[in-house]
Amino acid sequence: MSTTSSEKSYRRKRQIVVAGNNAQEMHSLSLLLQRFEYDVAVADTSARARELVLQKRPALVITDMASKVAGSTDLFRLLKEDSLTSSIPVVFMVSVSDAAAETRCLGMGAAACITKPIQVEELYQTVQEILEPRPRGSMRIDAQLEVSVNDAPLCGGPCNVDLSAYGMYVPTSSPYPPNRRITVRLHIKDRTLSLKGSVLFSHVAREGSRKMSGMGLKFVDIAPADRDFIRGYIREEVTRGISLSPEISRY
Repeated sequence: MSTTSSEKSYRRKRQIVVAGNNAQEMHSLSLLLQRFEYDVAVADTSARARELVLQKRPALVITDMASKVAGSTDLFRLLKEDSLTSSIPVVFMVSVSDAAAETRCLGMGAAACITKPIQVEELYQTVQEILEPRPRGSMRIDAQLEVSVNDAPLCGGPCNVDLSAYGMYVPTSSPYPPNRRITVRLHIKDRTLSLKGSVLFSHVAREGSRKMSGMGLKFVDIAPADRDFIRGYIREEVTRGISLSPEISRY
């Protein structure tokens, strides 16, 4: 469950080019992708997008199917006809009212389609599936939370955890062994959640190691309302400070 500094650095080196002529929409989309720890460049024309792709050789291109200024289908054709860029996956954003758009895009050879209004979790999962060797199915964030395991507080205060709706990684000098069932209490905002977890893996740092001791946990017994609460908290943190237009949805 942990997100190491090397993993984050790896993702930041994987660039995404976003093309579209709705400036607010592209800005918000860019910020969301940056929250997912990717480097992003934005283009408002097909020519500029192609220039960025040739310059940066990104891992992915996301373009708005309905964008006439960006020339998304022209951009797709140009990229696929050039041997230098033909292998770069392209994702189209398509209007939910255009039922045939996804079929057209996939028929052209697009890697995937995302319907608008864009759902933040769908965006995350689509990018994960295309770019990551071990794609994660749910969003996660770094958070400072008070955590207790088997009624013993960890960290002597808020812990810097890597949290998802299905589990978390927590630093602790005394991690439990793998497969151990534990009771976990999380304090998030003004709410304390009690749930059962199972240790997926643990790590004890050796002397002189930069990596801290800790353990990855899977939530194995959690009330649906509590899981939804964690999911909503993560979504809120991911979208914090981002002005979401009607084309980009929190849900």
